[in-house]
Amino acid sequence: MTKDRLLATVIAAKKGHDCAYSVLIKHLKPAIFNVHKRKISGHIKKDDWYSEGLEILMKCVKRYEVACPRAKFSTYFITALSNRAIDLLRHHNTEKAQFCQKMIWVDDDEKPIDIATDTYNPEVIVGLRESINQLSLAKSTSFKHAVLQMIGALKYDIAESDKRRFEQMQYRLKKMIEAGVK
Repeated sequence: MTKDRLLATVIAAKKGHDCAYSVLIKHLKPAIFNVHKRKISGHIKKDDWYSEGLEILMKCVKRYEVACPRAKFSTYFITALSNRAIDLLRHHNTEKAQFCQKMIWVDDDEKPIDIATDTYNPEVIVGLRESINQLSLAKSTSFKHAVLQMIGALKYDIAESDKRRFEQMQYRLKKMIEAGVK
């Protein structure tokens, strides 16, 4: 195996030298963006992936065996990045994630919805309705009716057979709104 140029830096980072992380980041930053470009550019923003990459770097430094390394640190790190990207893609392509994606999508540029809304204040209700109107709803008519029913914009009688489905949509919508607010 060829000499690992980053081995001394990894040892210093393991000992707690903060400047060692700066050196590692300088050398490995292109790898973070390369994996982003090759694997998950359509699913996660560059900035978010960069943050994820820094977390992975810290974990790799902690777990890397400097006494008897099996591979160079850069190879170890790139493998960890690739594995994380694959995990994110798998999660993104699950049935549940696909369903949530189809149900509702909140753009980052739009104002998040405050779930702790005072529903007795008419001004806040109008603001909440405007926030929900800015959400891109799924093409499903039943979902649109369910959301409009929840916000009180439509009086829609739910058939007995659809009540369970309505409750599921309501639950998922609440979870997605909570995730969007956090």
